[in-house]
Amino acid sequence: MAIFEKDPVREYRGDPRRLAHSVLQDLLTAREQAVMELAQIECKSFDEYRARFGKLQGLDIAINVCKEVQRKLEA
Repeated sequence: MAIFEKDPVREYRGDPRRLAHSVLQDLLTAREQAVMELAQIECKSFDEYRARFGKLQGLDIAINVCKEVQRKLEA
């Protein structure tokens, strides 16, 4: 039997308030590293460049979602 949740994010009593902040910091660090790699590494093909740029876009999406959740939790 599957469990279906209405909310994509749920805050539990055991979760510290700083959890969203630390996840955001980890995502920002990963984004910074991906930007540095993209700037310094010579891609062997356009597909490799697209994959690296796609990772960067995915991190941007995750960062924005994290910021939105944090904003809602602090409201």
